[in-house]
Amino acid sequence: MKEIDFLPDWYKEGKRRRVQMRRQYAALTLIFLSMLTYNLTSAHRISRASADAARLDGSRIHAETTLHQFNTISEALSEYQKRVNSVEHVDSRIDLAAVIAEISHVIGEHVVLSRVEFNSEALSEDETKSKAGGAAVRAVTTGGTAEKPVVLGDVRFRIVLAGVAGSSADVGNLVLRLEESPYFHQVLPAFSKGKDVQIPAARPTGASGTNTAERVNTFQVFEFEIVCYLSNYEEMDE
Repeated sequence: MKEIDFLPDWYKEGKRRRVQMRRQYAALTLIFLSMLTYNLTSAHRISRASADAARLDGSRIHAETTLHQFNTISEALSEYQKRVNSVEHVDSRIDLAAVIAEISHVIGEHVVLSRVEFNSEALSEDETKSKAGGAAVRAVTTGGTAEKPVVLGDVRFRIVLAGVAGSSADVGNLVLRLEESPYFHQVLPAFSKGKDVQIPAARPTGASGTNTAERVNTFQVFEFEIVCYLSNYEEMDE
């Protein structure tokens, strides 16, 4: 028995079109939902990236500020260090009051100083080596540690003591005490010579000065000059 199809072709064609359209609508819906999900995910990631970038930018600004402050402090510290080096460069590093006190201590009762000189001399390497027999010379501070330049370079202080003493023995005793003092070395008497000093004699009590000749007493003293060096440097064997 043969089947007979009474449905027209246009009906079948319309049904196929409706099925295709439903499939296309479903595909478009899936595509739209996928795009929406992607956009939402992208927006969330972009917001997180923007927040991270903002935090990094804040950290960058803080780091730049810290670096600027560090550079400013470093420049100020360098400037202060230059000033400290300049002060240390011109500092004699000697306790002048202590040296004068030591001079007052070693002077005997029969010695009067008329002149005290402190003269700085540069430490010439060739000169000091020849004098010290091949020994090197370095500056020494009050604390005894070696440091860099004193008074615009490594120098030693030449001290000149001039005055009068009661006798040549007093001059010799002064030279001996200077040699024994740890403050001085290379003590050398430059000269010592006798000199007569006249001092007016005291008048007797109740004597009239109208008819009395002026009387004087003559004393012999010794003028001297002693040269020594302050122990602000020491010799080191090479």
